[in-house]
Amino acid sequence: MQPDPRMAQRPPEPTWWWFLVPLFTCGYGTFLMVLIGGRRLRSRFHTIAAFGYLAATLGLCAGVSFYSSSRSQGQPDSEGTWVVALLMLIYVVGIVHTAVVASRVRWAAATGPTGPQVPVMPYPVPMPQEDPALAAARWRARRREEARQLQASQPALASELLIGRPDLPHRQYDDGGLIDVNHVSAEWIAGGLQLDLSLADQIVAAREARGGFSTPDELVVYCDGITPERLALFRDRLIFIPR
Repeated sequence: MQPDPRMAQRPPEPTWWWFLVPLFTCGYGTFLMVLIGGRRLRSRFHTIAAFGYLAATLGLCAGVSFYSSSRSQGQPDSEGTWVVALLMLIYVVGIVHTAVVASRVRWAAATGPTGPQVPVMPYPVPMPQEDPALAAARWRARRREEARQLQASQPALASELLIGRPDLPHRQYDDGGLIDVNHVSAEWIAGGLQLDLSLADQIVAAREARGGFSTPDELVVYCDGITPERLALFRDRLIFIPR
């Protein structure tokens, strides 16, 4: 089943909620969202920034631990300044950075995805339903033309294939219904061309009297029952192999 091309381009993934991750994690999730955005955008800057946030987060964890240890020992809390600075970096700046990255990811998805695109399958062009009988008739006409060309270019091969000789047994080549008027009997002429047997007998008699025909028009000249209009009905089924 062909996929619907209207479903080929998926709507952009919503990214408005990305800033909520650093907001509700106090900045600890900033590096993750910036890293995801950097990979989506294939941006080296945002990817490096994400690892910078990760380093700042690890530094903040170490600073908080060191600051807590210093406070418990009664030491001055001079370290609190840079701890607060790191917290502001990964929290406030991280929220803004995440929101910017999210908007760029959303815009890139709407205007043209940077990743592998979903292939668009066009609607199949409806083919007109051809009548089986008409298709078979056209196929036989093509076979007759091919067999006639083969007889003209390679008569020895055509003789081996028994072109125009449906009366002979063991014939395997399908010539599309050609009738060799110079060789088949009156019964085969009548059956192959849908003629009365009396008219087929007349054709055979004229053939024997003249030693064979060479063109279809000779049938009109030497056979009283064959008119040009009637000849046109089966002209393409005739072949005249020399005797």
